[in-house]
Amino acid sequence: MSGKREILALCIIVFLFSIQSAEAEPSRIIDAGEILKKIEQGQPVEYNDVIVKGDLDLSRRGNMESSAGRVSINSPIQIANSVILGDVTIKKVVLEDAVDFNKTKFMSRTSITDSWFNDTASFNKASFEDVADFSTTRFNGPAVFSYARFGQTAYFRDSAFVQDAKFISAQFSQQAYFQRARFSKDANFKSTKFDRGAIFKEAAFRQNADFKLAQFLQAVDFDSVRFQQAAGFDRANFIQDANFDHAQFSQTANFGSANFHQESYFRNTSIQNALFQDIRFKEDATFDNVRIENLSLKGSDVEKLDIRWSSIHNLAYDDSAYVLLRKNLDMRGYLDDAGECEFSYRCERRAYLWEHDFGRWLFDFLAFATYGYGLRPVWPLGWSMAFILVGGLFFFLTNSVVRSRQLSDQREISGNRIARKAEGKVSIWESLLLATTYFTSGASNIISATPSEFVPVGLGRYAVVLLRLLGWIFFVIFLSSLTRTV
Repeated sequence: MSGKREILALCIIVFLFSIQSAEAEPSRIIDAGEILKKIEQGQPVEYNDVIVKGDLDLSRRGNMESSAGRVSINSPIQIANSVILGDVTIKKVVLEDAVDFNKTKFMSRTSITDSWFNDTASFNKASFEDVADFSTTRFNGPAVFSYARFGQTAYFRDSAFVQDAKFISAQFSQQAYFQRARFSKDANFKSTKFDRGAIFKEAAFRQNADFKLAQFLQAVDFDSVRFQQAAGFDRANFIQDANFDHAQFSQTANFGSANFHQESYFRNTSIQNALFQDIRFKEDATFDNVRIENLSLKGSDVEKLDIRWSSIHNLAYDDSAYVLLRKNLDMRGYLDDAGECEFSYRCERRAYLWEHDFGRWLFDFLAFATYGYGLRPVWPLGWSMAFILVGGLFFFLTNSVVRSRQLSDQREISGNRIARKAEGKVSIWESLLLATTYFTSGASNIISATPSEFVPVGLGRYAVVLLRLLGWIFFVIFLSSLTRTV
């Protein structure tokens, strides 16, 4: 009885394996000529689980002429879960209906150039064992290359994707060329793996471009690429050099948690909103002549970041980001930039204190207003001139400083013929001179001695004390700021 059970189990296993094998491999072989004949007759092409033998050349196989000398094919084409052994050539063809090559293996060269897909073009989970060339092809409908595998070089140069382009989890084993490709709708390269070079030079993304979790194992080139909407490179992995020179990010560029293992270049790049949070640069990241409107470096390692402060219009407030960036600028010898970075940090911090600690905000505001946190030595000079002007006007308008009677008597005895002014009356210029003398005498008698020709009276006595005190204070903070900036 046990022997029969073993035989029955073995039969079941063999049956299951035969079913799995039948599902995995195409069931029959057809000739490419059969497909071409249906296309010439305008019949739909529908094949599943087949092996196509021979070259499949759809060029000049249509039933009517289209624009720009292209041949129009109205037949829907579906060759799914199949294997195409020969070359596939589609040149100067307009495919009016949907094209479906889902899970199909292209064993030889695939050349689909200068053609139009007016409906959905699905190469989902397709496998290209040889060169795949889609140069100058226009996808007027959705283009689906998700989970596709390109075993050899893939060309999408000068291609146009009018609708959504999906390359989710696609794998490019060799070089991938997307120079001057145009993506009018969303371009999704999420989790795509580029084993060799990826070249997107001068490509244009008019809507969202998603490279989240993408793997760039060799050098990648995004030189002069235009991202008109959000560009996502969060958690992307750049193993070799990454080139973003002359790129333009008109909206948000998200590089959050991305890893740059080798050098990266953002020279002459323009970024509206740069999210570089938790990013890791293991080698130098060059940002020469870059223009960033809003930058966030929260949690990022900025030691390798080579950027000038003048390139950053606004840095998102984060204590560690400001401190590390200032240290980095100082280490690279950009002393003026380091000072500007600290000044900006203190201004951002003042706004934070306004909402959380008014007492500290008040002292912080005084430090800002008087000498710019020690980074604006000209400001104390400006305040000094303002106080001298106010003091001089006060003396003149209130008559709180008069000429000394003793000096008047001495002039009368000596017979000096200089015209005498009314007793105690001083001019506006003398008032300004007195204010200057009193203010600078507060700093040091070496600079200016206390005047004896004039005598303060009334409120003028308090004004003199105040001017001397302010003179001493602003002399000290001027020297303090001067030593930090020179």
